[in-house]
Amino acid sequence: MRFRLTLRPQKPLQKLTLNYNYPFAGWIYSRIDEADSEYATFLHQKGYLVEGSYKTFKHFTFSNFEIRHKAKAIEKGEDFVLLSDKPIFITVSFFIDKAAEDFIIGLFKNQKVSIYDNKYQADFSIEAVESLAGVILAENSQYFIAQSPIVIAEKRPDGKDDYLMPTHPNFAKLFAQNLLSKYESIYGKSLLMDEAALDKLISFRLVDDSKMKSRLRIIKQNKESQTKVRGYENFIFELKAPSQIIEVGFYGGFGKYTSAAGMGYCEVYK
Repeated sequence: MRFRLTLRPQKPLQKLTLNYNYPFAGWIYSRIDEADSEYATFLHQKGYLVEGSYKTFKHFTFSNFEIRHKAKAIEKGEDFVLLSDKPIFITVSFFIDKAAEDFIIGLFKNQKVSIYDNKYQADFSIEAVESLAGVILAENSQYFIAQSPIVIAEKRPDGKDDYLMPTHPNFAKLFAQNLLSKYESIYGKSLLMDEAALDKLISFRLVDDSKMKSRLRIIKQNKESQTKVRGYENFIFELKAPSQIIEVGFYGGFGKYTSAAGMGYCEVYK
């Protein structure tokens, strides 16, 4: 399910860090913790565990902030947005049953949120929470546009990550492996298969990268242990897979760091 939040700045001329994704995700976890500590413990400590693996996934993501009115344009070299007193908007997407709709609305309704890092802080009141109508996805093939960065990484021999562009020859395979693991973690099914079988089950095809952008995001704020990840957004792709698998990625996010920083948020492309 998806929910559109309207956030009203508590005062004008606040500086919102451009790296707002990680602290906003932390705020979502804090709301879950206050509303239902058992659910938060499950989400933090275990998530949905893939059988025979140490991978865990927290199945939510969110869009970039929609800031229609800035106090001034962002200048080159600036790492913040100077806000006006006008509302901003964000869509939060959960892979959950409709029965949890009231629970999620209760998490956000009439709340206050502070988004801050070591340099800036911006405070908001949530004016409205709107439950969005469900999206009808195609049965076996769907076109999407990446509206927040999709992060796909390949391990190097030294254990570090190489962040791949969608044009990279290994991107499609690793995208499919990540999505399959998420599906397995939700439904408790371990679908052991070789690369050829996986390619038949889940197929990623890049359609248009003419407006694609690269984004570098900081996942950890502590300067001593910052984690920087790179993803790519604003490209169109076709995903062929069973509809149940497509739904997992659409609502929970595609790729890595979906709940940690709102990565992998996509909309249906028409």
